[in-house]
Amino acid sequence: MTYEVETAVFAGPLHLLVQLINRHIVDVTRVSISGIVDDYLEHLESEPEQELDGVSAFVLMTAMLMHLKARFLLPEEEPADLEEELALLDERDRLLARLLTFLTFQDVATVLGHRIVESARYVGRTVGVDRELGGSPPPALPPGVTPRTLAALVEDLTKTEPAAPEVDVDHLDLDLPSVGDAIEDIRARITAELESTFERLVAHCTRRVEGAAYFLAVLELARWGIVSVAQDEPSEIAVRRAQAPALDLAAVLGEYL
Repeated sequence: MTYEVETAVFAGPLHLLVQLINRHIVDVTRVSISGIVDDYLEHLESEPEQELDGVSAFVLMTAMLMHLKARFLLPEEEPADLEEELALLDERDRLLARLLTFLTFQDVATVLGHRIVESARYVGRTVGVDRELGGSPPPALPPGVTPRTLAALVEDLTKTEPAAPEVDVDHLDLDLPSVGDAIEDIRARITAELESTFERLVAHCTRRVEGAAYFLAVLELARWGIVSVAQDEPSEIAVRRAQAPALDLAAVLGEYL
């Protein structure tokens, strides 16, 4: 937020006052810079927590006012130009930044040079392991054992294929029912009863896999056209004998038997 000033000839933002003075719209000789500074110091006392950017902008604008007033009181051949002065200040800031960068690189180069000089005092070790750290020599090979026989033994060991791991399948139920037997049972019962339900067909089953086998058998018989399946109610599946041409059931069941 721009600081507001109030003088005998102007009341408003400080940066606008500087621009009006630079354009010769406001007479800088009638502006009391000391009064502006005193008012700002009172403002700082009433509100001590100020942003650094605002304080820096006030110092810069006040310095420009003092510079312009000095030039107007001591006129030169060319009038003062605020934009030119700001451009000079920007150029000065860039030169200062380059100078700081140069000093930083110079300090880093000094540190690196010092480390290079210090590292030049170190000499690389060219001897082997100390005897205290070398340990006892390896034991001699048994009689009849040579490096060649050891290499042949290692080669034989690497060529031996590991035995296939045994998989424990005791927890699996491998006594699976026959879908072919279920097809024959359903076909015989549908021939005798003409109509039944899936619940009655699997009423004698004691395991889930037996019910799954009978379900697959019903689907196969429906695909062959021997039975028709309908589900009038969500909880009941009706299985009826269908009027279809005779099939060579023995040949069809060959894949299940």
